[in-house]
Amino acid sequence: MKKTFSSIMIIIGTVIGSGFASGKEVAVFFSRFGKVSYFFISLSFFLFYGLIYFFLSRGNKSLNKLAESKTFSLLCLFVSLIFSSSMFAGTLNVLPPSNIIKMLLMTTILLVCVIVASKGIKSLGYINGALIPTTIFCMAFVLLSNLKHLSFPNFNQNAYAGLLFAILYAVLNFSISGVVISSMGEQLTKKQKAVVSFVSSFLLSSFLMLTNFVLLSNPEAIGQDMPLVYISSGVANLFISFVIFSGCITTLFSLVWTSRLALKRFGVSLKWSIVISIFLPLSLSMLGFGSIVSYLYPLASIVGIGILLLIFTFPVQNH
Repeated sequence: MKKTFSSIMIIIGTVIGSGFASGKEVAVFFSRFGKVSYFFISLSFFLFYGLIYFFLSRGNKSLNKLAESKTFSLLCLFVSLIFSSSMFAGTLNVLPPSNIIKMLLMTTILLVCVIVASKGIKSLGYINGALIPTTIFCMAFVLLSNLKHLSFPNFNQNAYAGLLFAILYAVLNFSISGVVISSMGEQLTKKQKAVVSFVSSFLLSSFLMLTNFVLLSNPEAIGQDMPLVYISSGVANLFISFVIFSGCITTLFSLVWTSRLALKRFGVSLKWSIVISIFLPLSLSMLGFGSIVSYLYPLASIVGIGILLLIFTFPVQNH
């Protein structure tokens, strides 16, 4: 039970980053297609389940086969750095205005990044197990408090493009987090893998659906950098700030570890791989959260397709 819970929390924490928590990813990949987006989000549940179960069941064997591939490592590093920069940008957006508090929080986050990059998956389990249950509660409160009425607008977007974006979204979230998910698979039984895949997929797609309801009920928010922050007020505004902060740092920790593993395959020392994994995306975050999600995320999705193709097409026998 403990392993199942920890695995679910790690998966949720890896996926529910700044783009997911702020509603920006939902706006870019689903809501802008109007009423047909509800169907595509329903489809995402099956995409999530299939990808999570694959990584838990066979992903580690495929990743072992690719461990010596510098092309694969470079692709992982590219996507991971883009995501990491978004997490840093999202964190900076929701930090308190006080410079002293900002400095203390960012210093703490950077120190934990160093610890996770050094220690790996076990440290992620402890961090996510503490933060993610509270994050889920706060996210549900924010969405339910902003849900005015069900809305089914049609923005005259191409439905086929919506299908493509739904697939890209699944790829976007699991091309890199698959490295983290795969590392958990050997600790779980077949039944546990099925439970982890189902619960994780259900929670993620449920929050996607609720967020989509809220955004289509407030269409003026869809074009905002952080749609849920834009429409939230009072207690909901405090909660969504916490959700984004928690989602950013839990995803960031996973990505830093992933980047460090990729750099290791190029012979980069532990010290320098940690420095690059942390401070390069921190510099890229200066581009701004909205720009990164709107322009770099779709590019990262395309690269992510290449990563998944490599993983799925390599033999799965033990290396």
